[in-house]
Amino acid sequence: MAILISNRDEGYILEFIFRRDTDERIPYTDSSLDYLPEIVRKNFIDKQWQFNPINLQRGQVHLEIQDDAVLPVLSEEEVGKGAFGIVWKTGLDANCQTLIQTHTAKEVFIARKEQERDMSRSPERVILDLVQNLKHPNIVEFLGSYTYRRSFNLLFRLATQDLKAFLHQENSSIMAPHAIYRNMFGVAEALSQIHNFSLQDDLGNISRIGYHHDLRPANILVDIDRKLFMLSDFGLSRMKSDDETSKTKLHGGQDDYLGPEAFDYQACVNGDVRRSLDVWAFGCILSEIATFLEGKSVKDFREKRRATHDGLFPMTDHSFHLNKGIRPAVVEWLSVLATAPRDPLMVQLVSQIREIMDPHASRRPRMSDVALNLRNLALHSSVAAVDNCFRDLMSPDSRGLTAKHRILHVIEYKRFEAWWSVYASLHQAVGREISGDLLRYVTELYEALNRGRDAGMSQSMEGLPYDCLHAIDQLCKPLPKTSSDECQARWIQNVCEIEDLDTLQQIRAMAMPVRYRWVGVGAAMRHMSMAISASIQYGQKSRYMDAGLIEVGESDSQLVHESKTTGYLTRDGLTETVLIEWKTYDASWKGHEMRLGKIMDDLVNLLDPDVTPRLGTAQHRIPNCLGYFHQPHNYRFGFIYTIEAQRMRHDHRLVSLNSFLQVMTEQNNGDYEQTDLGDYFLLAKELAVCLFAVHQAGWLHKNLSSHHMLFFCPDIASASRHIKFAFLTGFNDSRPEATSFTLGPKAEHRLFQHPDYLPGVPFRRTFDYYGLGIVLLELGMGVRVYDMKESCPDIAVGHGFHMKLLESYVPQLGPLMGARYRDAVRFCLDAERIISEDRGRFGPVDERDIQRMFQENVVELLAGCEA
Repeated sequence: MAILISNRDEGYILEFIFRRDTDERIPYTDSSLDYLPEIVRKNFIDKQWQFNPINLQRGQVHLEIQDDAVLPVLSEEEVGKGAFGIVWKTGLDANCQTLIQTHTAKEVFIARKEQERDMSRSPERVILDLVQNLKHPNIVEFLGSYTYRRSFNLLFRLATQDLKAFLHQENSSIMAPHAIYRNMFGVAEALSQIHNFSLQDDLGNISRIGYHHDLRPANILVDIDRKLFMLSDFGLSRMKSDDETSKTKLHGGQDDYLGPEAFDYQACVNGDVRRSLDVWAFGCILSEIATFLEGKSVKDFREKRRATHDGLFPMTDHSFHLNKGIRPAVVEWLSVLATAPRDPLMVQLVSQIREIMDPHASRRPRMSDVALNLRNLALHSSVAAVDNCFRDLMSPDSRGLTAKHRILHVIEYKRFEAWWSVYASLHQAVGREISGDLLRYVTELYEALNRGRDAGMSQSMEGLPYDCLHAIDQLCKPLPKTSSDECQARWIQNVCEIEDLDTLQQIRAMAMPVRYRWVGVGAAMRHMSMAISASIQYGQKSRYMDAGLIEVGESDSQLVHESKTTGYLTRDGLTETVLIEWKTYDASWKGHEMRLGKIMDDLVNLLDPDVTPRLGTAQHRIPNCLGYFHQPHNYRFGFIYTIEAQRMRHDHRLVSLNSFLQVMTEQNNGDYEQTDLGDYFLLAKELAVCLFAVHQAGWLHKNLSSHHMLFFCPDIASASRHIKFAFLTGFNDSRPEATSFTLGPKAEHRLFQHPDYLPGVPFRRTFDYYGLGIVLLELGMGVRVYDMKESCPDIAVGHGFHMKLLESYVPQLGPLMGARYRDAVRFCLDAERIISEDRGRFGPVDERDIQRMFQENVVELLAGCEA
């Protein structure tokens, strides 16, 4: 109706209404309005475009728009001009387009490239159609095209500036280094996909050899808001069939970023070029980006490159080559960049640039290889950025986070550290195979952490952003099974290595979500370890129990060591059977019982799951401690353990593994059952896991022997069926790793102690490994270590006997128990030498390295033993 009123033809409004012709049918054609007089009809058709502007749709290609149509353009600003046309910053009515999504803006801006000649079938348009199928974020987004009033228009997403302007600004902090590294990789990957173009659709597979051949900073757009570099201007680009060579005559003119092969300065003609021309140009661009990263002037770099080429017509320019070689100023500049750089990855980046800028085109690397190397640098840079972000959030001065959320960030940071250390240790081929999406997830993690201070963010049940947890989950997901297990172990180890006692206490005190249960257990054990090391008594009450509550029973010295017995604990009117483990002390300690009592309190707390929780194997392989009592007249403490989890019945007897082996070798006339091999494997692997957990908490057992492996059974004849339930005791001499207090080895258990463990020598993890190795050797051979020593009386206890075990007994385990079991035992017995040699070859070996070696060479090997 508005059109008719504007034309002063309102007399025909009823005619439209009668025929039910409405606005939805615009645009009308001449034939659809044949019921109107010719002049009315003509005026209506001409006028309707003013009332119904063109609606520009994403993906419309080669749209023909009538000259009298109205485009939804609100503003225009020329931002560039060249041989291929004019580039406009065009503002569109947001309601008349679907090119850019918006919910609030009334005007959206795009880049419009206008060309006077018909480009509907131009190579650029064809290539744009193809490369958009790659959907690569580092290729400028082609929104559509149309012809209007004899001009051809290409529409693109608008960028803030181009790379040339970006690199020439003085503020190098406008984009973080990790974002720049990520974009260097992104552009390289985009070029690689153009060089080897492949598209699979319903009609089949399209394969092409492509090239850009006009690669320079002015043709790479920069979107500051999205922190994105985008490859653009495909005016000189081509796609050839994959059975053709990429060799072609260069169609463009001179440019600083062309390679030596692009122009013959003697004949003054363009040369034959291939895809390697893009590789050279990209190397030139990387050198300028490296200059920017180091805070140096790209403009000064250009001026230093000014030189004159030899030839019939000498030419002066600022290119990167001279007389078929790299320009000396470029070589010198790169050397300066790589000397004491502020960017930690600059040396590797400069090395990559030098490899790319080979004057001989055939020797340059493929763009796909360049992309792989840059992805690795981008990953390292992004990991460093995430690390810094975590540290800022974990800082006590950080605002916007509660104490609980700070602790949760600490835990996830330790998990992220574990992932990165495991990934970095993978073989290069394995690392590349699983590295595909890692950069994306590290970037997502960085963005999630930066948004983490926003109180309105959606939080997970654990109290962290969903996308933060999801990103770390996805980083860990592609790790191979063994590496995934190592990552979990390192995560717990990293938490256990926290030195701040308050932080460990907060982790221990928190209600732990399921994903953190193992970490919480490790932190709790580590907290107790550090508390004891600092002589801090944990808890509000002493773990001391009145000796009158305990009735000490009698043990059979032939079945169990005299330091172990059963007894009865009566409290609150109830009596229960308990295990008692004696700890004697020297008479010189008399009068200092309170000092020793503090150590006893903390040791009980460590072994009490209500105070220091534990999971997995340790739940049933380590008994639960209730407290201790004192017998000063006997100079000993008695540790009291519950034994309901150890399958004890009232008629069962307490037996040690050592006594069982003695009976089986000395008294077995065929009356006793043989133990299943699978039971031995189960016991061996769970013993190793227990020791791993103890060490992970920073604790040392110090007393591993078959005397301290106990189990209950009705009688010795049926003991073989119960040995798989054996549990580990002997913790009464245990100490935190950092504790200097030591009494040295006990003479009666000397064969279970490493030859280097002497009075005054601090106990260390490898000594525990040795004790475990002896126990595993006894299990595998079915013979006690005492019997092994008796068979070679001429060899002294110490290093001689140690070598005898390694050379004569360990090899016998192969046929008996298999190669995996044999090799695990060999590592336990020889770990001290192996680690010492590693220190000599590779430098310092820390406790984390030792723990990892034990996991790989013992825990994982035994885990694969089956029968």
